[in-house]
Amino acid sequence: MRKLAFFRLVYRASRLLRERLTATGLVLGALTGFAGAFGLDTEANLAHILFSIGTCFLVVDTLAVILLRLRAPRLAARRYLPDFVTAGEPARYRIEIWNLGPKPAGTCGLVEELGQPWPEAEALAGFRAAVATNRFDRRVGYPAFVNMLRRLRAIEVKRGNVPRLLPGQRTVVELAIAPIARGLASFQRLSLVLCGPLGLVEARVPVAVERGKLPVLPDRTPVDLPPTATHRLIQPGGIALAQHVGDSEEFRCLRDYRPGDPLRSIHWRSFARMGKPIVREFQEEFFSRMALVLDTAAPYPFAPGFERAISMAAWLIARPRDAESLLDLVFVGDRVHRLTAGRSLGSSDMLLRVLATLVPTPADSIGPLLTMFERYADQVASIVAIFLAWDDVRRKAVQRLLARGIRPMVLVIEAGPDSAVGDDAAFTGILRRIALPAAVSPSLAP
Repeated sequence: MRKLAFFRLVYRASRLLRERLTATGLVLGALTGFAGAFGLDTEANLAHILFSIGTCFLVVDTLAVILLRLRAPRLAARRYLPDFVTAGEPARYRIEIWNLGPKPAGTCGLVEELGQPWPEAEALAGFRAAVATNRFDRRVGYPAFVNMLRRLRAIEVKRGNVPRLLPGQRTVVELAIAPIARGLASFQRLSLVLCGPLGLVEARVPVAVERGKLPVLPDRTPVDLPPTATHRLIQPGGIALAQHVGDSEEFRCLRDYRPGDPLRSIHWRSFARMGKPIVREFQEEFFSRMALVLDTAAPYPFAPGFERAISMAAWLIARPRDAESLLDLVFVGDRVHRLTAGRSLGSSDMLLRVLATLVPTPADSIGPLLTMFERYADQVASIVAIFLAWDDVRRKAVQRLLARGIRPMVLVIEAGPDSAVGDDAAFTGILRRIALPAAVSPSLAP
């Protein structure tokens, strides 16, 4: 906990410096600091002269930026964010800006300030063990901390430029988005960047704009599944469309009343027009339904196996399907969820948005998931289960399905090469092991 608090302090201090000084200003500030340290003895060297010159430059530019901030223009803006972006795929969005002040606004920079979630100590320890690629990172862990912060922010927004605006004038600026990882990006504040005449110091002036959120969908890892025979199963109660409520069936036709027909089936308008009882006839609904069971029992956020499982699930959800087919996504969050896409029940985008914000659950969450997995197995035509481990609990659940004549496709994500583990003979044809790379080395650039 102390190390995590120290990391947060160092990160906030470095971020504050990057927001106040330009790249040139950071270099000059570092040189000035070194010159001040070596120039304490003014008779031994001339480093104190460099310290004085550097300090004068920084002070003069700071005073100039303070004056610019006092005379900063008053602007307002409106963001036009896309519905979502996908991790690893660059995107752009528009910002409409207008000048509310009585004076012209000069050319200046434009930056987005994103919300920054902070990781827990246990999550950071697991993440560091997975991504550390050198001795410094393994012993200290600050590069892994910075990398995890970038993933928690989900995106990076590149700086833009605002042209000169006359009073009341409007303009549209495009900013580039670099999606880093799945998640929900939070746009907290939009600021103008005013730079001093020497190009050393910057100041940020807030722009009036509403906050926004942008879902970042997971990237998609193709899954090579064997062709499965699709068949249609009766759905208890039918598939309720927008006009149906409760236990409903699909309308088929109108016909004459027969003794024993329920009164609620009488079509009263046709009764009044025809002069005899007319009833509505319904038929049971049959659909091709697929279940996708996602194991979320991961040790920490952004675990390689967990992220691979979500990427594979995203590919299965996004692939084209028949308009009459249904897809159930079964996973554990605060409880066991079963979300359906297809027909009028939901879209694939809805399921992908759920995957974007999915977090790991404790190891004992696999029990309720497997219970739901077995309970609804008879209602679906095919099952694809993505597991993060292959232990006795998961193995016995699949064996019980096989005993009932149900053959799911089981994908197990494991660490190490394929040759390190052998396939179970009893699950030949339905079990596939997917090995992760031995070392994961994501970019650690801040």
